Amino acid sequence: MNAAFFLLAELLVGIAASLAAMHVISRPLVQVLCRVCPDEQAAVFWQSYTKVMLLIAPQLLILVVGLFAHFSDPLDSLRLTLIATLSGLLVGLSAVGKRLGRFVVIPPMPGRRP
Repeated sequence: MNAAFFLLAELLVGIAASLAAMHVISRPLVQVLCRVCPDEQAAVFWQSYTKVMLLIAPQLLILVVGLFAHFSDPLDSLRLTLIATLSGLLVGLSAVGKRLGRFVVIPPMPGRRP
């Protein structure tokens, strides 16, 4: 098959996975951002930043992995694309989680001293 077709298919897989992840975390992310950000503009910025990161990270890994791996079997190529996509989502979500995790306050357990 055509290499351009494979590249397009790989990128579409990455975009679909990114959109699915964004759909799942969208509402909880907005709620958290509204609590931790000083104003609405900051919350909107960080929501947009998260969306861009979740789109860019998987696509970048798909493109990088595609440079080094050439398979004759389309199933192997798809498998590698999924690995790159999920790795990109993991990296993107980890970066956002690490950043937002600093604002999470864990209440002390009853009976324990802080």
